[in-house]
Amino acid sequence: MKKLVATLALLALLAACHSTSTTTTTSATPAATPGTGSVSGATDALSAVKGFMAAAKQQDLQAIGGIWGDADGPARERFSREELEKRELIMMRCLRHDRYDIVGDAPNPGGARSIVVSLSLGELTRSANFEVVRAPTNRWYVHAFDMAALQDICSHRA
Repeated sequence: MKKLVATLALLALLAACHSTSTTTTTSATPAATPGTGSVSGATDALSAVKGFMAAAKQQDLQAIGGIWGDADGPARERFSREELEKRELIMMRCLRHDRYDIVGDAPNPGGARSIVVSLSLGELTRSANFEVVRAPTNRWYVHAFDMAALQDICSHRA
């Protein structure tokens, strides 16, 4: 819970400060993106991260809301639409990328997975840990990622 609060505080800070190994491409079609439609989450932890990254690249708020969540399911079921969209927009800003690589995958306590993702945007390359959790429905959700590690990408002007 403390981690979630810290992540949310960082999201708010970034919003306030904002001025006007597997190589993965992000050419997934929206229909193939986990988290879209009536089924949320992904079938496994890696698919959750890949779907989350594809949704961020495509700037697909609905798909992000269906794959971002916790052990109780998707975040879109717990936040107002306005609050959800604000958080998703900030996450999309920090997850902008030309390409990304999944460079690590390890178990976490309680059955969660920690997946390390390296993002490249222009000349910038940064790595961040993603925490992925399984819900009782056997679907996987990206619970959190280390946004502080991506601060350069978050604040990079296009």
